[in-house]
Amino acid sequence: MAELEHTSDIESRRMELRGIVRLAGEVIAQYWPMRTFVHHNPLHGIEYLSFEEAVRRGKQFLSGNGYLPSHVYRQFLRAGRIQPHHLDDALKPLAIDKRVLLGTHTVTHATVLRACLAEELCSPVTEPLDDQLPDPLRHVIDDLAARLKPVMIFPDLAERIDTTVRRDEAALGRWLTLSHWCDDTLGTQIVQQINDQLIKWCEAFLDEGHATWAMPERDKGLYAAWKAMASHEWSVCDIQDSRRKIQRLPEYPEDALLASLDAMGIPAELRQDYLSLQLTALPGWAGFIKWRGEERDYPWQQAYPAGLVKFLAVRQWYARELVQKACQEMLAIEGRFDAVAAYMHSHAEEYYLRRQRVAGRLPALYAEEVDRLAHHRGTGWKAVLERYKMEVVPRQEAAMLRGAAKKLLSLVRFLKIEAALLTDSPSTDLKQLVDWMEAFPESEHGPVWLQALESSYQERLLGELQARPYDPDRSATNRPYSQSVYCIDVRSEPFRRHLESMGPHDTYGFAGFFAAFIRYRAWGKEHDTEQFPVIMRAKNEVREIPRSYLDHKVLQHEARARWVHAGHTLLHDLKENVVTPYVMVESLGWFYGLPIFGKTLFPALYQRLTAWFRRLSAPSLPTKLTVDKLAPGDTSEMLDTEQQALVRKALQERFGLRNSRITPALVDALRQRALALGEDANSVIVTEETTRAGLPPEKVDEFIEILRRQYDLNARAISRHRERITRTGFTVEEQVLTVDTALRMMGLTKNFARLVLFCAHGSTSDNNPYESALDCGACGGNEGKPNARVLAMMANNQTVRERLKHTGLDIPTDTHFIAGQMNTTTDEVQLFDLEDVPPTHRADLARLQDDLKEASHLTSQERCRRFPEVQQTLPERTAHALVRKRSVDWSQVRPEWGLSNNTSFVIGRRELTKGLDLSGRVFLHSYDYREDPSNRLLEVLLTAPQVVAQWINMEHYFSAVDNEVYGSGSKIYHNVVGRFGIMSGPWSDLRLGLARQTVMNSEMPYHEPMRLLTIVEAPRKGIEKLISRHEVLQHYYHNEWVHLIALDPEDGNWYRYRPSGEWIRIMQEVAGQPLTS
Repeated sequence: MAELEHTSDIESRRMELRGIVRLAGEVIAQYWPMRTFVHHNPLHGIEYLSFEEAVRRGKQFLSGNGYLPSHVYRQFLRAGRIQPHHLDDALKPLAIDKRVLLGTHTVTHATVLRACLAEELCSPVTEPLDDQLPDPLRHVIDDLAARLKPVMIFPDLAERIDTTVRRDEAALGRWLTLSHWCDDTLGTQIVQQINDQLIKWCEAFLDEGHATWAMPERDKGLYAAWKAMASHEWSVCDIQDSRRKIQRLPEYPEDALLASLDAMGIPAELRQDYLSLQLTALPGWAGFIKWRGEERDYPWQQAYPAGLVKFLAVRQWYARELVQKACQEMLAIEGRFDAVAAYMHSHAEEYYLRRQRVAGRLPALYAEEVDRLAHHRGTGWKAVLERYKMEVVPRQEAAMLRGAAKKLLSLVRFLKIEAALLTDSPSTDLKQLVDWMEAFPESEHGPVWLQALESSYQERLLGELQARPYDPDRSATNRPYSQSVYCIDVRSEPFRRHLESMGPHDTYGFAGFFAAFIRYRAWGKEHDTEQFPVIMRAKNEVREIPRSYLDHKVLQHEARARWVHAGHTLLHDLKENVVTPYVMVESLGWFYGLPIFGKTLFPALYQRLTAWFRRLSAPSLPTKLTVDKLAPGDTSEMLDTEQQALVRKALQERFGLRNSRITPALVDALRQRALALGEDANSVIVTEETTRAGLPPEKVDEFIEILRRQYDLNARAISRHRERITRTGFTVEEQVLTVDTALRMMGLTKNFARLVLFCAHGSTSDNNPYESALDCGACGGNEGKPNARVLAMMANNQTVRERLKHTGLDIPTDTHFIAGQMNTTTDEVQLFDLEDVPPTHRADLARLQDDLKEASHLTSQERCRRFPEVQQTLPERTAHALVRKRSVDWSQVRPEWGLSNNTSFVIGRRELTKGLDLSGRVFLHSYDYREDPSNRLLEVLLTAPQVVAQWINMEHYFSAVDNEVYGSGSKIYHNVVGRFGIMSGPWSDLRLGLARQTVMNSEMPYHEPMRLLTIVEAPRKGIEKLISRHEVLQHYYHNEWVHLIALDPEDGNWYRYRPSGEWIRIMQEVAGQPLTS
């Protein structure tokens, strides 16, 4: 009984720990594999906090800045991106009704705050101790310093030491781990040592086929594999007897982590924050492991399980041993939380000097003294501190007085007040001015600057929208030449604008997965792609297959493809072999030199030549998609065909048999024998056929087992495969629902054109690990082509159209839907399945293609103006040639700007924005409130596409404000690791976010970081109901992650939604004046 209670107690502690780790992991974002890059908010896990509080948490745990440096905002102010009156409005809540007289000049608190922002007056009031630079106003500074001395009270050294101890004790476990404390106090590098170990093991364990030699024991999981391998290392980080210690660790990672936390004495109430700090020491690797742990269906996770508990168990063991070692050797104390806290109090003077030394704040002479005493405990510390108090502290106070005096001079210079008035003013007034500046440090400026920047942009955008006449009942009457639907991606906006200028082409915006939640497998590929937002799930699968009339060409194409694949495999194996690379350098070096020469000097020509060779060696074939569900008989036939192909492949690979010797009877006999799971019902047939084929009889049974185990030709695998095939395609009812939902959500329900284009988007770039970041976020970081083709095929299905009539959606018989895809790097549009276009629509198609081409050139011309190296507007053809070259240039770090500079998300009819130049900064989603009386469609838009837009917006925001922490730094130093991530150089954390070249233009941000502004054309009452129903919307609007503005068609007025939940009417006043609310 006692043993059962003990077991129950242990399991209870494990469950509690797993819950703590889950909460601790909220501060790190998931890290998706780079091949399907997913834009996301790096602070997504704490969106339940206000934006400002979440930014502070990011600073606490990740050391990341949540706002741009003030000098960048000041440049925005000088350039007019921030309007002065918006800056004043942002300061109003902070200003108090107090003033100081300098002669006849009145200086208010608000004026001082404004000066702090505009002139950088609020840095700490210190100057270097050895500042001997000549100063033309030195006598004025000296006089002001003398006047300030009686009124500025500085804490004495004892008080400063006590403050430091209390502050650091409060930070221990919340802001500092014991490892960080040792580094900051003793000058060790424990955190870096631990990081190096974790990077080494994570890189080996998480590898997805990049490494030539795989890490052994991975199938046991991260913790067990590390334990098995690390116990063979001779000396781990100079930890004494490390091999024995690792071997004696508990079997379960939860137990090992608990043991380390207990050994270090981490209080229970601090463990969540403490583990958050441990995770954020390597947020990239931890973020990828977090994603892996939550994606249980991910094949690599199923094969080699990893999770945050396992990760922390390993990390905390290193921390426990290294902290203990450092504390015992240098301080003669235990490496425990309580021992460290006691040391800070009992040896406060020593602790203070050690901290000052490591921080680099001691003069050279005193730094040498501290180094000499580093391993001593005794009276020597007090003697050093006394000299420090007598010699250094007075100089520090003098420096602070002079720093305050310089601030006062900078203030009056900004206010255009004579400096002499300062010396004539009371000392108390001077101190008041200094106190105001000190109370508004640089660290508090970011929220003010951000609000002013956002308000300035919103004023400009709303001014343009409000200037247009608004008619809520307006509808088109004339039939357009075409209607085309583009992704809401900001890059679609310029293209749509230019296409509409070509003639009566109506354009719509819709999330790029086009309401088709599918898992897609392209023809010739072995893996599926998930073509839907990552916050969703799909139950339907679609495959690409050759068209039926091409049967005679399919075998030829597959044969050529196999030869190409075999060539690639051979070259790869030769490179990875231990011996052959030495020979290859001499024999095949010239072969590898050709691509380098072509890509570097003639990228466009080289791309055309390689494309021609690919078409020659393995020409593409027209295909179709399996949109319709298979009948039961067709399912069985497909299974039989695939099984026969597997047997044929196995015979070729295992016995080298040619096709002529592999008879259908042999294949079918082996297939049935493998599926019989040991039964001998067809043993006679198998014997006869294998003998006829010349197979050794003793090898047949072994071959059958190989079919079952290695080729998954067994009953269980076939059952799973049958279930998957039944998910292939859509029933007629599912197709009707998909088309009806998509057309109604985009507001395309009447006045259909003869041609309707669903235009997805993708991108092209070379030598770019971030290529998928340029593809469609709504399609999970993949191209949207399959989704567009699926929806077009559904909408052309006559049975579906007949059913849609019963829902009130009547599509004319002469309306044909086509699918296309825009390449956002070259602005070219490719159309698909054109063989299905009726002959009666060929003239319409030709006109559309011509206008698409012209819109493409105009879009390229507009985009080229944004590239920093382009100084003037280029001719259309030159611009188009330039973007094509950038798409194939392997040295190009910025093939396109992508989604940078996105700011807003407009949900409404095209009439709101048609004709406006929105500079490619706005997500445009079509929506007609008149077709949605129940708000069902708007609910989907606010909880799905808006979430994608917010993730994109926040990814760019944080990558721009602190590219080293939330972004991934410069592409120049990037290296691909494990086929799933990026490191800087040969050894680093996985880099998060976007590269510097994506968001920065030299030293200034190209992407102006602002929170998303969502503008909705819909009645406010309906929006209120949706907000009250969905927690994610409450987090967005009440916590100020997203700004919400509504155009209410019931009264034609604009309203801003406040975090308090109230609507405030917006009225445009005199041009150039602020929006009043």
